[in-house]
Amino acid sequence: MSLPNPLPLPDGYTQRAWTADDLDAVTALDALIFGPDAWSRELFAAEYDASVAPHPHSFYQVLTYENEIVGFAGLLYGPPFADITTLGVHPDHTGKKLGAAMLIWLIHTAYQLGAEDLLLEVRTDNTRAQRLYADNGFSHIHTRPRYYPGGIDAWIMRKRLRDPGPSTAAVLSSKE
Repeated sequence: MSLPNPLPLPDGYTQRAWTADDLDAVTALDALIFGPDAWSRELFAAEYDASVAPHPHSFYQVLTYENEIVGFAGLLYGPPFADITTLGVHPDHTGKKLGAAMLIWLIHTAYQLGAEDLLLEVRTDNTRAQRLYADNGFSHIHTRPRYYPGGIDAWIMRKRLRDPGPSTAAVLSSKE
């Protein structure tokens, strides 16, 4: 399994781990990008708490332009899988491969954590995001009916990061 090479950010952009001071800006940006699908501040606060716990299972980064947050990405890891929880870029900053750069960070982070697969949900009407994911090795594996507000279906997409180990059944039967 090959990992995509990290993308350099354009001049003026910085990617960094989020801080508690970023929660209001991330929540506002999420509402701008995702509208009725946006997360609450309480949900972001819970994700932040999980990301700074002694044994974190959530990992988040923000993207800034001249010290203003213009993007964010999050990952949840529960062996052997990692899930992309969110990925967004301010509409005024699209078309610069910023989403791709953040996606590649998510892929590398999941791999470094030891994940076998990286999963995500994407709206069936978000063809731009579907193309980004497909271009980076994700495949549509399932459709979740009426997952999003308004009855929009979700595609479940997966990127295999490493060959899976033997199944539990195979391991158990080899011990008999």
